[in-house]
Amino acid sequence: MTAAVAALVRERGGSVALTDVVLRSPDPRELVVRVMASGVCPTDLFGIDGGAGNRFPAVFGHEGAGIVEAVGAEVARVRPGDRVVLGFGSCGACDSCRDGHSAYCDRFAELNYAPRSDAATEDGERVTTAWMAQSSWATRVVVHESSVVPIGDDVPWAVAATLGCGILTGAGTVLNVLRPAPGDALLVLGAGTTGLAAVMAAAHRGVTRIVVSDPVEARRVLALEVGATEALSPRDLAAQRPAPSFSHVLDTAGTQSSIDAALAAVAPRGIAATVALKPGANPMTVSQSRLLWGRTLTGVIEGDADVARDVPLLAALWRAGRLPVERLIGTYAFADAQAAIADARAGRVVKPVLEMEMVTDAASAASVRPLVDRLRDGVPDDDLAALWRSLPPVRTAELRGLWRGWAATRGHRAGRLLERSRWYGKLFRSDDDVAPLVCETEDGTLVADAGLARGGATLRTIVHDGVATASMVYDGQPIIDHFVRLGPGTVFGVMTGRDTDDRGRAFYFVLEHVEDRPVALRE
Repeated sequence: MTAAVAALVRERGGSVALTDVVLRSPDPRELVVRVMASGVCPTDLFGIDGGAGNRFPAVFGHEGAGIVEAVGAEVARVRPGDRVVLGFGSCGACDSCRDGHSAYCDRFAELNYAPRSDAATEDGERVTTAWMAQSSWATRVVVHESSVVPIGDDVPWAVAATLGCGILTGAGTVLNVLRPAPGDALLVLGAGTTGLAAVMAAAHRGVTRIVVSDPVEARRVLALEVGATEALSPRDLAAQRPAPSFSHVLDTAGTQSSIDAALAAVAPRGIAATVALKPGANPMTVSQSRLLWGRTLTGVIEGDADVARDVPLLAALWRAGRLPVERLIGTYAFADAQAAIADARAGRVVKPVLEMEMVTDAASAASVRPLVDRLRDGVPDDDLAALWRSLPPVRTAELRGLWRGWAATRGHRAGRLLERSRWYGKLFRSDDDVAPLVCETEDGTLVADAGLARGGATLRTIVHDGVATASMVYDGQPIIDHFVRLGPGTVFGVMTGRDTDDRGRAFYFVLEHVEDRPVALRE
């Protein structure tokens, strides 16, 4: 069993509350992912409002990204420590999946909407999970191997989280379905995450005319900044004379008025795609006489994407500066999930993203104490390495003040040297002013031993073992310490660099934040 904190919704239309839960162990083809970030999507609001039936109490969220923490015996695609994006579920065996159209999997509804319980509260209450095969509004999730895609170390968590649904749907619909050419004209109805991702993808393809229609002026301005050639309010679009004609139209609203606007704007032999998810059958009336002129109206799920194929493509476009999704993102601490949902409903933020590593309440601190105690008692070397990879990164700004340290690796020569030197810990005054070795004299005075450290140190963000995290670089010797978060006020470090191994064993240590005390300088 694995402990987690989840944003639990107890009733239709209800608010979320962070709740301690316990997850079941993964099956042979499943894995446990420590979620680092998860987006807030209209589909989540659809679920909260009861669009997928009465599944409460439930955990929503389906734009997750995080670190693989444990894998089932038959998992082959990833290993613990890998950074991954979570996508929708598909069977991989039906005709659609084999043909590269896994969004139309024969078992899509079963794998993504069917209630399942992978979690329970501490008092045994069952919790509905597996929303879009994830329920990623939680610090940990159990997911099937097929829903996981490795992501590069350079992609920030908030960006990675968006790639699993909203960005995938908008960009995928352009790249996989509409496929406009440079000489074409595209109309996008709605400048939310999906619509703006479509704009970016169309601009990447060099489409000559990209028009966005949205009632919110700020979103129209943003659309122009990310690639649209024109941005109009729905009223101004409808008032244009002669009526504009577009070879391609994307409807992201899924209402009668948006379908009417799409069919009114699409040219003969043109194609209009609709992607929005609404409760029930969502019946629409269409003008059959307009369709007779060679026009096509098609529905699209998840951008007709194959997760394993298209998420790496989106990451490549982001690296190339062609998919600047960070322009859409507003980040929230996990504890502020309700505020993120409210801002999504009100349209104040295009893409709210929850950052799970920002959970720093007292309950989180208490939950890590058993692990800290276990590290004090002694953990095998291989387990130390796996634990380090599984933990979330630390920002350099979080390492401020005085920290007391102790060795987690037993019998390492670095630990013996530090013990002889009466090592106390580290002092982080700023990123550019670090005392890497603070020692304690016999009378209890703390001194920064610059001679032993061969100078000072600086803090930077460096990738180690798949985790981009705060790292301390010594000024006078080729040694770098990398830190990950154990809990509020507690970090787990590993020493790397020349001659830091002891017979192939790395040196791991724990730092715990303590009240500031005077630290003198020893040359």
